[in-house]
Amino acid sequence: MPKRFFPRGSEKRKKGFPRFSFISFFILLLFGLVFFRLSDLAFFKRARLLEVARKQNVIVIQLEPKRGKILDRKGKKFATTIKALSVYAMPRLISEQTRSELAETLAEILSLKPDWVEARLKRNKAFIWIKRKVTDQEVEKIRKIGHPAVGLQPEYKRFYPHAQELAHVLGFCNIDNEGLEGLELAYNSYLQGEYGRRYSRRDAFGREIPVFEERMISPRNGCDLVLNIDQFIQHLVERELNASFVQWKAKGACAIVMAPRTGAILAMASRPVFNPNDGKMPVEDAIRNRAITDIYEPGSIFKVITIASALNEHKVTPEDTFFCENGIWHASGKRVVHDVHPYGQLTTTGVLVKSSNIGTCKIAKLLGEKLLYQYIKMFGFGDLTGVDLRGEVPGIVHPLNRWSGFSITAVPFGQEVAATALQMVRAMSVVANGGYLVKPRIVRELRDEYGVILKNFPPAEGEKILSDETVSDMRGMLVKVVEEGTGKTARIEGIQVAGKTGTSQKLNPGGGYSHSNFIGSFMGFAPADRPALCMVVMIDDPKPLYYGGTVAAPVFQKVMKEALFYLERTQSPLLPPPVQTEESVPAAVSPAA
Repeated sequence: MPKRFFPRGSEKRKKGFPRFSFISFFILLLFGLVFFRLSDLAFFKRARLLEVARKQNVIVIQLEPKRGKILDRKGKKFATTIKALSVYAMPRLISEQTRSELAETLAEILSLKPDWVEARLKRNKAFIWIKRKVTDQEVEKIRKIGHPAVGLQPEYKRFYPHAQELAHVLGFCNIDNEGLEGLELAYNSYLQGEYGRRYSRRDAFGREIPVFEERMISPRNGCDLVLNIDQFIQHLVERELNASFVQWKAKGACAIVMAPRTGAILAMASRPVFNPNDGKMPVEDAIRNRAITDIYEPGSIFKVITIASALNEHKVTPEDTFFCENGIWHASGKRVVHDVHPYGQLTTTGVLVKSSNIGTCKIAKLLGEKLLYQYIKMFGFGDLTGVDLRGEVPGIVHPLNRWSGFSITAVPFGQEVAATALQMVRAMSVVANGGYLVKPRIVRELRDEYGVILKNFPPAEGEKILSDETVSDMRGMLVKVVEEGTGKTARIEGIQVAGKTGTSQKLNPGGGYSHSNFIGSFMGFAPADRPALCMVVMIDDPKPLYYGGTVAAPVFQKVMKEALFYLERTQSPLLPPPVQTEESVPAAVSPAA
């Protein structure tokens, strides 16, 4: 058979056929993998990839709510919110060549450390804060820089128009307008409001593109707090308390003014003090609201409790007499009770007017330990008053099984017990309001941003613990303390004042009573015939004089004189109507009146 003719090279092509098949197979496999990958991305991983893309392109900006105001009883602002500007930078837009120079410029303008600013600018971030809520002078200097990577962002800033007035009650906020102390903390959830959201898009550098805004949820502004505090009375208290604090070089001081019929706190001040506008964390000694956090042995002002209890139990009358041992009484065993001045026979009224320790102890013995303890508890000592402020302490009242044989000759004039200033003014209010133990209250009502009342806090009905007769007797006796006794520096011309001085020895750290460290105090109310205001003043460790009638009573007198004139002039409902009888002491008035 003749040999067939094959074109040249065909044998080679026939031998290369497996290579062609392999390449074709590989190409088909590659297309298959690509198709599988596309299917995986398009169907199985679609949701996750869309979320990644959304995070890369969509920006969610929090819209800060406006924090609610804190107002006095007449609507005057104690705390409000104002606009402020904060400095920011966009590090990704800053070149390495200009970074150091820009850092030094910003540090000089904003009073920051250059190294710290430069470290911030080196961060791989689209946005960073340099300094929050800067001053107007700093704003002007930043604007003059004109750098595209540095800008000013508007924010809200907490502002206290009266600076340090009422600072211990108001507290303060942090840089993000969150309450840290006082009412700002206690009512933070009401004051803060709710954040809003703005959904928009951003460019490759992380900057917002406003024209691509998708939707916005508006913030809900915070509620306003309306207080029982009266700004004018608060100003009087701050002014006079500070003058006494400075004059007598005291370690601390506090004062409270309260409406005795309702328990509404009209003023509360402490020293040392701080300015919440400073933007710095105050030192611990200045931040403490001493009116509710500090306890002390009340001393002679506690005699009001002892004598009122004995009168209410008919153990004594104002005219009963007691021999006061000429100033030194060996009560029992080694217990010796002293009076500042030697007295012989004194009536019950005279014991209170002259502030005799010996006479008070003899009255307490007639009352007995059990009844004395029961009345101390009924007056609210050893328990929280329930005031709407954080940090209140209950004080110290030992149970009867912990009383020693000497307790009945110490507790009656304010030793072996410890109380806060708020507990003392509350106890004096029992005499002032007709015998009722009321609950102190700072906040009056909550309002929304449109002025609609969301919640109010009416006066709580108080428990009556003293009879009308006891109230009448005690008012008359306390008036004599001011007119004839140790409280003469509290007298106000034309107005009857009722009150009691106190001078208590402080305890030494190692035990025993100090003979060089004292607390001078005064508590009282006025006018005595129709009490409108009740006040306590405490001066801690005054020098060189320390008697309550010298360091504390004048503060009461100056505040009460102007405050009563102010109430009369403004026809305030805090001032009860004149009594209809010729008696100087009216019938008991319910706290709800």
